[in-house]
Amino acid sequence: MKKKTKILLLSILTEKNAIITEEVGICSIAAVLEEDRFEVSLVNSTRSYLDYDKIYSDQPDIIGVTMYSTTEKVVSEVCLKIKRHLPNAIFVIGGYWPTLYGEKLIKEYSVFDYAVVGEGELVFKNLANIIENGDDVSSVKGLIYRNAGTVIRNPREKLIENLDKLPFPRRDLLMNNKLKYAYISTSRGCNGNCSFCWHQNFWGTDSGNRWRGRSPENVVDEIKQIVQKYGVNRFWFIDDSFEDHEPHNPDRMWQIARRIVNEGLNITYETYFRSEVYKIFDKEKMELIKASGLVGIVFGTESGNAEDLKLYRKIATVEDNLKSIEYFRESDIAVDIGFINFNPYTTFEKLRMNVDFLEKTCFASVLYYLIERCGITKFSPLYYKVKNDGLLIEDKNNDGCYFYHYVNEDIGKLSDFLYYKYHENEDSKVYFYAKKIGSIIREEFKLINYLKRNFIPLYPEIKDIIRKNEETAWNILGEVNRSNATCFRELVDMTEAGWNLEEAEVITEKYLNLEYMKKMSCLLEQNRLSLYVKLNSKGLSPEKYFNLQC
Repeated sequence: MKKKTKILLLSILTEKNAIITEEVGICSIAAVLEEDRFEVSLVNSTRSYLDYDKIYSDQPDIIGVTMYSTTEKVVSEVCLKIKRHLPNAIFVIGGYWPTLYGEKLIKEYSVFDYAVVGEGELVFKNLANIIENGDDVSSVKGLIYRNAGTVIRNPREKLIENLDKLPFPRRDLLMNNKLKYAYISTSRGCNGNCSFCWHQNFWGTDSGNRWRGRSPENVVDEIKQIVQKYGVNRFWFIDDSFEDHEPHNPDRMWQIARRIVNEGLNITYETYFRSEVYKIFDKEKMELIKASGLVGIVFGTESGNAEDLKLYRKIATVEDNLKSIEYFRESDIAVDIGFINFNPYTTFEKLRMNVDFLEKTCFASVLYYLIERCGITKFSPLYYKVKNDGLLIEDKNNDGCYFYHYVNEDIGKLSDFLYYKYHENEDSKVYFYAKKIGSIIREEFKLINYLKRNFIPLYPEIKDIIRKNEETAWNILGEVNRSNATCFRELVDMTEAGWNLEEAEVITEKYLNLEYMKKMSCLLEQNRLSLYVKLNSKGLSPEKYFNLQC
């Protein structure tokens, strides 16, 4: 028999960040609640497209909302609007932001009744049952709430040790939003210890950032279910680092890959790796991972100089970063990176080493990497260092990260100039085209690698078409790469001689003008479209490689 408490789990995005994906966290919570006989609905939407009337009509008793640093305000506004129509609804926030700042959020926003700390499955289920039975919430671990005007923080819930015992996440958001990718979490936690990362606090300081993994059998069973039940076979493995494992089972990643191959699952997937991962590969293992469907990876590279890698507590060296990028590209796996060009301790020498690294790897073609700066969140090791060094500014920006002073003030001026001229300027058409250029690095080459692997054996005549298209794409990106790198070096030289805003505007207009960026973006787009046309002329229609049906 169904329980009487109705639950809505909601993910709200800002229009600026309106990329609809699966919210695996609330999807997993929904599955656990459903298993416990609660009626649960799932919604993922931007504020402007949210169907308020349906929510009012359904009259949920509990509304659980995922919150990010970038969605704090929009979530509070949406919840207030719903609260006016459903005054008796109970609002619960969860995710990494309420985990880090739950007490502050509960104190600041009266519309929120509870904040869930850490993993949400057990905490939310226990809270829902307490509400269902009218019992006292003081017994619910992992909860923050108000009591007689005082904010109460209950002890944390223990981590879920055996992830295989969780039901597979619900896939309502995958189907309702007609998404191309299914998100799968094969593990939780990370064996790394990056100084800018807040994950240790999310999982709980008592246990550290302890890694826990699902069994290969369990992972592949979920993949199989999604392929067979929903007809989707493009995946993002959203683990912090897919190669992580327990000490007693270093072959876990290879076991997952082997099981995918043995099951005959025709899938593609992307995932995250640390840069030193190439050291555990050999020819046989690379062929296995490719056969299992890996087409794209993101490395947590973060820097092109040794000092910053040490500051960030990265395991990989600059040489490791270079070798991994080269190795995986040569193996026809598309590579993207995480990169932090500026931090409070940045020097001119470090910036020059960074741009040399980016140009060497063709990532200077991605303007974002040249302007990106370190986000510092509370509770991260880097936060305490910056604070102790007197560089932290207590105000936070719109992303929830702290502002900070730079040891070299002129470098701070350069960083601010680039960041606010492009990254934070929603009206920048230059940055719009720059982002389109940057998307080629992952998206286009990922598709090309998939075509090489799966369709050249069936359509041998397309081999030369794909080769020429890939060469053209790299040539165009190479030109942008050189231009962006030259622009940045001139900005660094100018700043070292003494910051001058007018000169910075002249330099960026010379290299990053709208006419040039639009031209290069259009050349890449024309090359991409010409590939589809030429493949179609050989009998390979886009439906065959975009839908990726088994």
